[in-house]
Amino acid sequence: MMSRMRMLLTSNGVQDGPVRDTLLDLLDKPVSASRTVVVLDAILPFPGDKTRLLQHLEQYRAMGWAECDLLTLFSGPASLVESRLRSADVIYGYGGTNHWLAHAWRQSGLAPVLRELLDEKVYVGASAGSMIFSRAHAAAVDALDDQEEVDMLRLDTVGPALPLFDWFLTAHLGAPYFSHTTDEWAQRTAARLGSPLWCIDDGSALLVRDSAVEPEVVSDGHWLHFDSAGNLVDSR
Repeated sequence: MMSRMRMLLTSNGVQDGPVRDTLLDLLDKPVSASRTVVVLDAILPFPGDKTRLLQHLEQYRAMGWAECDLLTLFSGPASLVESRLRSADVIYGYGGTNHWLAHAWRQSGLAPVLRELLDEKVYVGASAGSMIFSRAHAAAVDALDDQEEVDMLRLDTVGPALPLFDWFLTAHLGAPYFSHTTDEWAQRTAARLGSPLWCIDDGSALLVRDSAVEPEVVSDGHWLHFDSAGNLVDSR
């Protein structure tokens, strides 16, 4: 059966330009007639000021959705959360820690629901929300030096919410607020990972219509694609 996936895996959410245009193309009706739900679990483990989250949510809400719901995967009984996910046209996985977000999908028992919905809904990921579908999830802990984060979350094991891709995605390439995410850092990470790696900047996204097929790059910015040996395959 032909895949019906409409996954838009972004670095920094729905920014103006080709990423936003692609989302509008993926919808089968106007934004004003579409409902969206924002899954917030990835950002919630981190303490401190959430002004940036609120700004992002307001920017997203201002697109003009018919309904913009917010939830965590532990908002209530799994059946209630599931009904809210199913009522949306777009599921938006917000950023933060991909390790906790993947854990939340599995621990809540909603990962099988997510797999079903990926063939019915539009899925938009932002940063961590884009990073929970790789079979290389556990290997990326060492490649990205994430062990301190995993220890903070007290996770005995890590893994994807759904193991859909052999490749891994990192976000915020060259972002001023993540000064370490340089091209050189991306090259070192690719060499350590042992799986294909996509590194995208905040003006870029990967469009997935079939998990068995290479994603399509959506970008007016900078991105890098490495093979499993850490060699640069393509870039812009």
